[in-house]
Amino acid sequence: MVTGRGIVVTWRTLCAAVVGALACYGAVALVQAQQKTPTAFTAADRLEIHELLHRYMFVLDSCPDHGNGYEYADLYTPDGQFGRTLKGRDALARAAGRTSDGDCSAIRKRGVLNQIHMNVAPIIEPTPDGNARGISYLMMVDGPADEVYWNGWYQDVYARTPNGWRFKSRNHVGGTGAGMPAELSAARFLWEREPTADGSRSLIPKAKANVRPGSIGGDPLKWLTSGQPSVPAQ
Repeated sequence: MVTGRGIVVTWRTLCAAVVGALACYGAVALVQAQQKTPTAFTAADRLEIHELLHRYMFVLDSCPDHGNGYEYADLYTPDGQFGRTLKGRDALARAAGRTSDGDCSAIRKRGVLNQIHMNVAPIIEPTPDGNARGISYLMMVDGPADEVYWNGWYQDVYARTPNGWRFKSRNHVGGTGAGMPAELSAARFLWEREPTADGSRSLIPKAKANVRPGSIGGDPLKWLTSGQPSVPAQ
């Protein structure tokens, strides 16, 4: 209040000011704490990630029906990557079979040469930052020979986005890295580049010249709890 001696602050006014300041500080601290606290991981989150895994298979195996590779790329975050080298929307679209002329490779088109992917037994675990990690086995069926085989596993990091859960990174541990015979792994690589009606096994004699030694990539369950990135550092 104002007196002949100037402005005098009463204890009531001072206390009110202090209470107000503390209230403001508390509100700011609460907001900051809420911003730092990860969103709880729910059963709905787990279900959405499972659907992301299933959608991945259908989109990957039918390139012309899904934006010639770009719907596959949209299953990732904008900075997402597959393996060590495929990062960014255009590179991911190529991974889904998009060719340089904008068409799709033969093994990514529904038909006799179509390669089919199947995620099996996914396990998802939340991470302290509010995101999640996951593993799943990969089963595949190749072309007219209907070659059914196990091809290792996936190691995934998932991220929340405004559009729902997306792959932050996905790494396929397969081929010789998952213990497949080197000559068969090389033959399947050749088959993907030049599919034959007889399947990849018919390419084994040709593939032997391309064999490179490999080692088993480890145990997926141990990776899941390791905190290590899904894609090894180069």
